[in-house]
Parts: sequence; C-alpha cells; structure tokens
Amino acid sequence: MSDPVSVPLPDPESVSPGASEAYAAICTALTETFGFLESELRPGATFEQLDIDSLALLEFALVMGAHLGVHSADAELRPGMTLGEAAEYVATLRSGSEAAGAAERPERTPTG
Repeated sequence: MSDPVSVPLPDPESVSPGASEAYAAICTALTETFGFLESELRPGATFEQLDIDSLALLEFALVMGAHLGVHSADAELRPGMTLGEAAEYVATLRSGSEAAGAAERPERTPTG
C-alpha cells in the first residue's frame, strides 16, 4: 500500500471546516486513481477543467464511496462541479449518513 498523498488543505474560505477531510480525500483519490499532480488540484478547479468526463466521474464516485463511505448512487457529481463544491457535497452526504445511521439504531432502555 502506498503512502497517503500529502495534499495541502484548501483555503479556509474555499470549503467549510467539515469539508476539509472530504477535500483531502478527493485530492488523494484524484492523485492515486487518475495520476493528477498535487499542483493541478485546487478547490476552484472543476472536474471538466481537469478533463474528467462523465464515465471517469462515475469511477471517481465509486472510489470516493470506498474512501469515505458515500454510496456512489448518492454521489451526483457533475463535470461543472468544482472540487470545493464536491467536498461540500460529500461532507453533506456523510453527515446525513451519520445522522441516518444514528436514527436507525434504537435506543436501549434498561430492563429490570
């Protein structure tokens, strides 16, 4: 297994604090899966500008599902979406999944 790619964190104004982890995972997936250089990636870059077509975007959604636990069917990434927007979107999906998971677990009551 290769060492994780060291991706510089985005400008705090580019993505929310909750999306920083998602942004780092997106950049890592893009460098490991598609061979991008760190210098090519920035929060304002769109998938289209990076020449990621819809088929590659589908593959990317599957990779993101493996990295972040986001189901690819839920990840509606679009070519015109920026990496920062994608990070925000993935962070929203993840927080919704965590809230849904907590809601599905019934509360345990003491028996006695």
